[in-house]
Amino acid sequence: HHNFSAGNNENSVEAHIGINGEANLDFLNIPLTIPEMTLPYTTLTTPHVKDFSLWEKTGLKEFLKTTRQSFDLSVKSQYKKNKDKHIIPIHFYMKDFQVLSTPSDIFIPAMGNITYDFSFKSGLITLNTNVGLYNQSDIVAHFLTSSSSVIDGLQYKLEGTSSLTRKRGLKLATALSLSNKFVEGNHDSTISLTKKNMEASVTTSAKVQIPILRMNFKQELNGNTKSKPTVSSSIELIYDLNSPKLYSTATGRVNHKLSLESLTSYFSIESSTKGDVKGSVLSREYSGSIASEASTYLNSKSTRSSVKLQGASKVDGIW
Repeated sequence: HHNFSAGNNENSVEAHIGINGEANLDFLNIPLTIPEMTLPYTTLTTPHVKDFSLWEKTGLKEFLKTTRQSFDLSVKSQYKKNKDKHIIPIHFYMKDFQVLSTPSDIFIPAMGNITYDFSFKSGLITLNTNVGLYNQSDIVAHFLTSSSSVIDGLQYKLEGTSSLTRKRGLKLATALSLSNKFVEGNHDSTISLTKKNMEASVTTSAKVQIPILRMNFKQELNGNTKSKPTVSSSIELIYDLNSPKLYSTATGRVNHKLSLESLTSYFSIESSTKGDVKGSVLSREYSGSIASEASTYLNSKSTRSSVKLQGASKVDGIW
């Protein structure tokens, strides 16, 4: 069953679609057989699987109860008209003939607000998405999509906002966030432009948590041209890998920093990297570390450069 509606008046234009029905998941009851396989470039083999039922063995039977699943889908879009208008003046200069009457201005309607909504509901999962573009004192774009489910791994929330400010120059700001049982992340960035200065900053962070791996990542980038063009960057990665089936573990950290300065009279860049790892493979422990530093300075009269590198490693019973 489905329905459709649309409308257009002096204030808005909108449309809506709704569908509801039933899905047949009987194909999940078909038994699967997977032969034994050797993984490429390894001696590992996957076990032979015979008469495997996705419906029975994955837990779907407990969650959904029946292979006959109903669903509802809804899509709605709307455009709210803006009463404001942009005026473009027109001037005509004609020597050979005279125009009796010409328009002096062109009126272009200003952009209005646009919204979009989507939803899908079933026994397994519910999805919702909202998107909006708003033209007010600032131009703002926003979206939000999320899910709820009887399976924790299918639940998520993703949200983003971007705004353009036109007061005292231009400023573009963006923010993103993702949350899930296994993955989390955030991103923030701003870019500002004025007559005297340009400034930018970016920050990104992520977290991964799955049964064999835990990882944290963070990155920062900053730059401006206030007194002199400068750029600085830093990256940090922390990880913890533990795979009992492969008899392997690894924990470690990596840090990287970079800074850059530049004027018409000189150029300077510095970078440093540090990393360490500790773990085991087939019950044999190992460890290692590395550190490096590099710098370069350049002007019209001279050039200076330096590089420093250190490293160490250890494996039980070998070195």
